[in-house]
Amino acid sequence: MSKAFPLGRALFAAVLIVGTSAALKWAAPEYLSPEWSQRFTGALLGCIVLFYANVIPKSLTSMARLRCPPAAEQAARRFAGWSLVLGGLGYILAMLLAPLSSMYLVGGGVLAVALAAALLRCFGIGRTAARG
Repeated sequence: MSKAFPLGRALFAAVLIVGTSAALKWAAPEYLSPEWSQRFTGALLGCIVLFYANVIPKSLTSMARLRCPPAAEQAARRFAGWSLVLGGLGYILAMLLAPLSSMYLVGGGVLAVALAAALLRCFGIGRTAARG
């Protein structure tokens, strides 16, 4: 696999995000209410979290850079991936279902809890490996 593929994937994702956001903005007054345009844009950001959270467990770290046993590293990556997938799903649901006045607060709160759980697990793994 070439080194350019991740860059190409990132550029494709950026074009998709900007294009979808522009299409939602364009459609807002005539074909789509501004509220739903805002909700769909938020849901799109949640989909991005889902995509990258799904990539976390599949990315490999070189053995030289590992600071803990490989099994512990992979378990932490899986936990972080699942945590952020669930946080991303919660964010999407908040964007689509929560009242407009509180959708960002609810979605951000769910995602923050998922991120905190992932970080605590990852820092816990590093701290345990440093002691052992």
